[in-house]
Amino acid sequence: MEITDIKMRLPISQVLQHYGLKPDKNDRLLCPFHPDKTPSLQIYPKTNTFCCFSSNCTAGTGDQIQLIELMEKCNKHEALVKAASLVSAPSGPSPKSEPARLFIEANELEKAALMGKVFGYFKKSLPLTKKAVDYLQGRSIDYAQHEIGYNSGGLHGESKNHHLVASMEKCGLLKSLPVRGYSAWARDCVIFPLRNSEHKIVSLYGRSITNDSDQRHFYLHNREGLYPGYPKAATTRLILTESIIDAVSLLQQPEIITRYEILALYGTNGLTDEHSRAILSLKHLEEIILMLNGDEAGKAASAKHYHALRNLLPTIKITKVAVPEGEDVNSLLQTHDDPKILADLVEQRKGFSFSPAKEKPAPAEILSTPALPAIDTKLITTNPELLVYDNCELLITVLGGIKITGLDRMRITLKVEHKTKRALPVRHNLDLYNHPHTEQLVNKIAESFDTSTQTTAATIAQLTEALESYRAARIEHLQARPQTRPEMTPAETAAALSELKTPQLLKRINQRIAESGIIGEHINRLIAFIVFTSRKLPHPLHLMFLGTSGSGKTYLQEKVSELMPDEDKIEITQITENAFYYFRQDELKNKLLLIEDLDGAESSMYPLRELQSKRRISKTVTLKDSKGNLKTITLTVEGPVCVSGCTTREKIYEDNANRCLLLYIDGSKEQDRRIMDYQARMSAGAVDREQEQAVKHLLQNMQRVLKPVAVINPYAGHIRLPEQVFKPRRTMTLLLSFIEAITMLHQYQREVKRDGQHQPYIETTPDDIEAAFALLKDALFSKSDELTKATRGFLELLKVILQEQGRTSFTAREIREQLRINPNNLKRYLVELERYGYIKGSGNRYRGNYEYSIANVQEYEQLKTSIDQHLADILATIRNKGQ
Repeated sequence: MEITDIKMRLPISQVLQHYGLKPDKNDRLLCPFHPDKTPSLQIYPKTNTFCCFSSNCTAGTGDQIQLIELMEKCNKHEALVKAASLVSAPSGPSPKSEPARLFIEANELEKAALMGKVFGYFKKSLPLTKKAVDYLQGRSIDYAQHEIGYNSGGLHGESKNHHLVASMEKCGLLKSLPVRGYSAWARDCVIFPLRNSEHKIVSLYGRSITNDSDQRHFYLHNREGLYPGYPKAATTRLILTESIIDAVSLLQQPEIITRYEILALYGTNGLTDEHSRAILSLKHLEEIILMLNGDEAGKAASAKHYHALRNLLPTIKITKVAVPEGEDVNSLLQTHDDPKILADLVEQRKGFSFSPAKEKPAPAEILSTPALPAIDTKLITTNPELLVYDNCELLITVLGGIKITGLDRMRITLKVEHKTKRALPVRHNLDLYNHPHTEQLVNKIAESFDTSTQTTAATIAQLTEALESYRAARIEHLQARPQTRPEMTPAETAAALSELKTPQLLKRINQRIAESGIIGEHINRLIAFIVFTSRKLPHPLHLMFLGTSGSGKTYLQEKVSELMPDEDKIEITQITENAFYYFRQDELKNKLLLIEDLDGAESSMYPLRELQSKRRISKTVTLKDSKGNLKTITLTVEGPVCVSGCTTREKIYEDNANRCLLLYIDGSKEQDRRIMDYQARMSAGAVDREQEQAVKHLLQNMQRVLKPVAVINPYAGHIRLPEQVFKPRRTMTLLLSFIEAITMLHQYQREVKRDGQHQPYIETTPDDIEAAFALLKDALFSKSDELTKATRGFLELLKVILQEQGRTSFTAREIREQLRINPNNLKRYLVELERYGYIKGSGNRYRGNYEYSIANVQEYEQLKTSIDQHLADILATIRNKGQ
């Protein structure tokens, strides 16, 4: 009896009468589901529904079935059984009797009889259909040896079979069309019978003979049964194939079927619960042989099924047949004259071997883990925002995917469709961990599609388990895994060491950097390379690239960072303040942290500064434990870390800039020409990209062989900064660390000494200090100049123009027209220069005759001369001491 029949034949008045409830003349009564003094339960006889209008009641609205659920305090299936018994029972309260059986689906005996009759028709049709015979012969299959049929799609059209139409539609063999007639399941397919444990045909499989790309395989909904059937109870060796066609190919080989039983899977993801139960029932089983396709999917499926089967049967031997690459069982049968090739391959089978890192847990470690849910692969996860679960009867779409946070809940939005019945989809938003939610969903699906609540509940349970496995896999995938340092070959190691032992190493490195594809920026690129190398030191340096928008600061940082090993750097586009505290404790240690634009990390400047200065950050937060008690924990992230970032706004990030070496991008016309020339050569194919990649790989390997050795600078006491340098304490620290970084680069050219604790170290030489002074001269100028680099560049250009024109004064309009400079930038430069006294103004601003003159034309040359002389004196003193 169907649900719709029950509802049509069981009025709600009869249900009320059965429970001794009598409505008044207005079809109202005291609600039996809450204390009720005035009638609040309204009955609607025409629609067989009810509604309780009391705010103190949870009954809500419903029909006669839901009324029985509430009265009996049972689930929907039990309520349907009770309703079925009330349809033919006498009215009025009566003692409980044996409940009637509720037939939600077709009777199993009737279904088996129908399948047997239909397949008999298909089997007779096969020899009469030339294209079906040709198809099987083309695949080297002798249909006379097997039970194979052919579905032309015309069975229901014959008058003698009209009595089967209703049953065929009920079982999914036919689907009524909206206008007229029927659409036949698996038309133009060869048909194979699927049998149950009693060897009765309970379902069918169709393989298209006209389509070999998509929609090739057809199964009836609620797929059940196995091919060629359940293995014999005495089976000792069982071969599993990827498809039914492969199983048929093996069944034709006498050498195989006399020693082995064959069982077909339903594709790479087709190891079903029924397969597992059938295999578990084999008491004498000794070996399972996986003979899947020789492609990547087949190999992956073999490994997956191996672990699943080993979990089920830990004592059974599991082996695999090495099917040649790109082949399957049936293709081997087609392309070889001697079909014994298949028997030979089976005899050459081998065991599975996995590396320890990939090996699955031993059976003893997983005894408490259910095995069957792990092999449910009906969940399609190609699109994380649109997960699809297909169990051949229901098509369930998880709209928006699932959240991977909050493991105590699984809130999802579902769209449920029946694959064969014409009915509107069911859409529902629920928490799968909430039992009332899932029960309501099961009832809604069962009612909408006239399916068994028990089967539907099982499907939802399987969906939940599949989503749990998917979420666990997503979480594991998102976990940052420790990066393994790639192993270098002896030849690569020798090449890297040879480079590091080259005389004039810094000049050689700069040349290699140019060969890697970095154009111009001769000083900046070498400084950046040395700073990035300092990540291995206890006190690394930090870098800030400065320049106007589009000047190439991000490009330079990116290109130099490509010369560092991938495992030693972390690239960040945007990061929030708290994100730094949630790195693992040692995740940032001795790493190069690259920030594409400091504007994207503006909110995290404070923890970034602390990480630069103190080389560790910590934060105390309050959390609830499993019992709901509040407790405090401290999140600690250890350094040291080398930080590099780009910005156009030096003044805004002044606190961070004080901790960094500042590199101002070359914006000259000469640099523009160099870059455009390289771009033209690249477009013309004149750039050897392979050579560039080889040089990058060499520089990366040089970084890998460098060791974080201790550095001692015996000349540090003689180094003094020029008096003009602002904030000399931090500048001195930067200079000394830069000298240490240069020394570390030369570690393979220096004698390794031992200190009092027998710890190894290398010493700085005067050449290291001279190289540091030469490279950082402009940086020291920047630290000694109260003007920003952009304003200083404008002032020096102004001096050149006035000297060339023989003038001592200028107007803002004249300079703007001559330099074609942005008015806002010009105004900013002039205001800053006038504020600091580098230029003087005279005249009336509002009458257009306001002129500027430079206060001291020689001031910058005097500053540079003073610093040059200071550095030369220091170097002379150091060299005299070293002699």
